[in-house]
Amino acid sequence: MSDVPSSSSDAPWQQELLDSEWLLAGAAILYFLLSYVVWGIIDLLTIPAG
Repeated sequence: MSDVPSSSSDAPWQQELLDSEWLLAGAAILYFLLSYVVWGIIDLLTIPAG
């Protein structure tokens, strides 16, 4: 018999989280969306008053 676990439930929760492609894709989209929105707000606030 092999010592390799046959069930994925033996994996740590961090590995289970990182194995989820849709969760990683959603986190990437959310990160880039928020970073560009924050970048845009900062850019608008730094425009000198005309």
